[in-house]
Amino acid sequence: MWNRRLRCDYYPLVTFSSLRYTNHMSKRPLPYIFLAFLFAILLFILGIRYGREVEKVNKTVSYVLNLPPSITSAPTAQPLTFANYVHSGCKTSFLIPNELEKTKEGSTSALFSTRKGSLGVALSCEKKVFVKEEKEIQIMLNKTIRAYETQTKDTSSYRFYHVDIAQVVTITVAKQYLPLLQTSLAIGN
Repeated sequence: MWNRRLRCDYYPLVTFSSLRYTNHMSKRPLPYIFLAFLFAILLFILGIRYGREVEKVNKTVSYVLNLPPSITSAPTAQPLTFANYVHSGCKTSFLIPNELEKTKEGSTSALFSTRKGSLGVALSCEKKVFVKEEKEIQIMLNKTIRAYETQTKDTSSYRFYHVDIAQVVTITVAKQYLPLLQTSLAIGN
């Protein structure tokens, strides 16, 4: 079926035997062995360099892991203590925690703030006729003192009217200090 001799336009006569694979490289094994030897030396040099880098990292990690832990003292929280605060101009006294600092004090007012600057307790007084505001709720009424309360989200405000001396005392307190103020407040002493 196939003829071993093919006819081609460019080559008048081509045989399959003439199309055999010819090796253009030298048939001697010495160049291959030399190239393999150079490649092995290259791999050896690269391995040595990589090993040195790994050794440096291992020494650093080993040193850090073997360091004794440093002794650091944890900041100790101050114990909560209370002091009795007396404002002679307003004739008012109450307990104040040590976490509040006196920010401002005058003859008719005092302001206590937290260390972060937020309001703790504000006290003011003035001699005037008491006028009840619409939003105030009456919480106490006796012969000498009338008390009214106004609440917001973070604070409660109290206005006390001392009938004998015709003085209005206003106290605004943050919600976290409200129970302390309610148990220790004394007006008119």
